[in-house]
Amino acid sequence: MKEQEIYTEILVKLKRYCKYQERCKSDIENKLYKLGVTEKIKESIIHELSQKNYFDNKRFSHEYAVGKFRNNNWGKIKIRYNLMGKFIEKNIIDETLKNIPQDEYTSTFNKMANKEWMHKSKLDLTSRKRRFYKTVQSRGWEFDLINKFLSEIKKNKP
Repeated sequence: MKEQEIYTEILVKLKRYCKYQERCKSDIENKLYKLGVTEKIKESIIHELSQKNYFDNKRFSHEYAVGKFRNNNWGKIKIRYNLMGKFIEKNIIDETLKNIPQDEYTSTFNKMANKEWMHKSKLDLTSRKRRFYKTVQSRGWEFDLINKFLSEIKKNKP
């Protein structure tokens, strides 16, 4: 096949790939790598897709953060870490995390924390706290929120 035909075929595939769900630049680079595309074609496809607004790291990071927060109950630490793994710029990540409404964030944490705390009710207090802390921390919630929740539990305990 000629280089132009390969370029057109791969461009069509990548347009479809980008339309299916929001993508970032590293997702597209990975897809092109899997397709075994030459560096020259890769650069021109990324440039064309970027020019035609098929992907945008800022738009992607916002959708990703909101989706992971609302659907998976991830905290900001885990969201930040995963966005960094997708090579999103630090300033875009910071801006994205600031856009998560603080009241919704706290409310979601409290609901999730209460559910986890009740789920571990059969354990003795030390094991319960340790497992609760590990679970909540693995979901990317901040240390101060976890400690505040545990101190409230301690206060409200009869």
